[in-house]
Amino acid sequence: MPGLVLNHIRKRIEWRKHARSVDRMSDLEEFRRYVEQVRPQLFLQYEAVSAQKRLEFVTVVDELRIPLASKNFLDIGPGYGDSLAVCRQGGGSADFVEWDPFFFGYNRLKGFARGYRINHLRQLSRLQPNKYDFIWVKGSVAADFFIRWKWLIPLPRWLKGVERLGRASCKILICPYWDERDGKRRVADVQDNWFSDTMLKCGYFILRRIKNHNSEPSYPITFWKET
Repeated sequence: MPGLVLNHIRKRIEWRKHARSVDRMSDLEEFRRYVEQVRPQLFLQYEAVSAQKRLEFVTVVDELRIPLASKNFLDIGPGYGDSLAVCRQGGGSADFVEWDPFFFGYNRLKGFARGYRINHLRQLSRLQPNKYDFIWVKGSVAADFFIRWKWLIPLPRWLKGVERLGRASCKILICPYWDERDGKRRVADVQDNWFSDTMLKCGYFILRRIKNHNSEPSYPITFWKET
């Protein structure tokens, strides 16, 4: 546990340092030069799989027949921002919540999506309520975190915070990350555990497996709700 805390502190210090630099930037060319200089590992990993992420989002939208034209979309943790680009091309408008300074800066500098650099576990109340038609959460929610720290941030309360952002009939997709070591999940049964039980009690249901979206061991199931 002390090691995890120290890593968390180091990460926050690094983020603050880079945020000061990225926040001053006004164009993507300058951002690209900075990325080449500092080589942020996570950003470069997401950049490398951008086409795959875009395919994933398009596959899910097509599979679930989700309209994008003239709709308001929110991605909580967009990473490289492929979902935002797809929504824009589909005629919708896109907002995002992101804490990582590189992901936030990159998506901000694209100029077509409104970003909120906040802690999505604690600060969603800063966003306008009753605005969104489709809310996407892929990987930025860790099931193991809520299981271990259920007393710190109660999952039902967090879900209500997400749902207050949606309009009537808002579609909410949550595909949580499940922690794994050497290809083996810490939680063996993803359907029979405290996290999944709580999601179901809060009105969500588990979608059938979707190609290009669900994968073992970390993203095996997706929860869905229409408010």
